[in-house]
Amino acid sequence: MFIFSLPSLSRAGVRVRRLTAQLSRAAMSAERQSSTAAPTAAILIIGDEILKGYTVDTNSTFLTQALRRLGVSVQRITVIPDIQEVIAKEVALLSSQYTHLFTSGGIGPTHDDVTLESIAMAFQEEMYHHPDLTLLVKEFFGGTDKNSPAMKMAKVPRSAKLNYGVDPQTGKPQLYPVVC
Repeated sequence: MFIFSLPSLSRAGVRVRRLTAQLSRAAMSAERQSSTAAPTAAILIIGDEILKGYTVDTNSTFLTQALRRLGVSVQRITVIPDIQEVIAKEVALLSSQYTHLFTSGGIGPTHDDVTLESIAMAFQEEMYHHPDLTLLVKEFFGGTDKNSPAMKMAKVPRSAKLNYGVDPQTGKPQLYPVVC
């Protein structure tokens, strides 16, 4: 099972950031790990701006520290370009090798944000406009048609499920979901 975290729509409205943290969790393989083995993780950083030196990756440091506190051993960090086939290949490879796969980057509304499409490609799934995400995007950006750049953020792989967490500071449900 994968978990994808969409960027906070409020942040996206203020400025669309290519390096928005996107979390994903790969299904645990019974053959690969026993129930007593420590979970492992890979972090896949996606973005031409990282590879060109325009943006500094701080997400892998943050994720590694947070995962260590949870008892997850980060065993690989990879940086790749915004190329759909490359992303799909790495997602398929890393998700088969580690308990968890976390991705960062490529989930905004611009033409080069292709991470979710690439994940769908890696697992041979179709993309669709999730009704709840469609409503969130419409509420945030105002009436938008399905072909608008903003509405791209409502498209997820067909098997995706929404998970509304709880804000640890307020104890209230989070406004925007993690897409699993």
